Amino acid sequence: MRALALASLAAALASCAPRAGDGAAVHAEDVTVGAATVRVLYGAEDADWARRVLAAAERALPAAQRWGALHAPVVVTLHPDHEALEQAVHREGYDWLRAWARYATIDLQSPRTWSGAWSLWGPEQREIDELVLHELTHCAMYQAAASSWSWSLKEIPLWFREGMASYNARQAYRWKGVEEVSRFYAAVPGSGGGAGAPGGRVRTIVDPLEAPEAIYQSESHVVYGTAHLAFQFLVERYGDEAVRRLLGRMGEGHLFGASFEHAIGLPPAAFEAEFRRYVAWGGWRGGSR
Repeated sequence: MRALALASLAAALASCAPRAGDGAAVHAEDVTVGAATVRVLYGAEDADWARRVLAAAERALPAAQRWGALHAPVVVTLHPDHEALEQAVHREGYDWLRAWARYATIDLQSPRTWSGAWSLWGPEQREIDELVLHELTHCAMYQAAASSWSWSLKEIPLWFREGMASYNARQAYRWKGVEEVSRFYAAVPGSGGGAGAPGGRVRTIVDPLEAPEAIYQSESHVVYGTAHLAFQFLVERYGDEAVRRLLGRMGEGHLFGASFEHAIGLPPAAFEAEFRRYVAWGGWRGGSR
């Protein structure tokens, strides 16, 4: 197992090292908590920020493994700016994107270049902690559910992936809340929240749960807010152990749909419909969500 972990780390280092245009040396530092290791790769200009990311990783590792363990070391690559991040993850025009996680790697825009309220002094440590926990939760989920070659083939829907990470990092305050999501379903044609189109015309589906790709780039707050609420709905109804069973079933070789039905007791489509009814019919009114 130790040899496998070292081999995984070597492969990750080879595949995700920062491309320093000026030929600057790439530095690396590790942090280990229990059996889980995170390595941060960075350029000299980001040395201070890399240490803050390492501190965030040390704090995040126990919580990130809430539903599954990190078996392979995770390599975090600090990219010097947003353009470098987009190039690394092959996503263009996602101005809001700050990080991207895979099975055992995280591409992270250096906090030094995050824009917004922190543009003069950089973000607070709590902001870095939150993002690192979110991304490490992704890695833990992929590693619990699959192998290094099969993780992207499990057909895990975006609402589950992002909902788990957002819920675990307590990011509800960042996204559209349940009332706003309810309004979205009611107001957007084809969102699944209203009646059919006039004249029997077929509508384009705009559903942040079922078809988030259509609005992922332009309406990310709706997509992430819906994902967070759906995963919270899942955990509060069925519990952490059901989520662990689901990931464990995928780890045995099954796809998400069959694993979800085995662990939860109903297919994903039925759960999604149940969640939409909860939102559209105001099941949350008067509650704590």
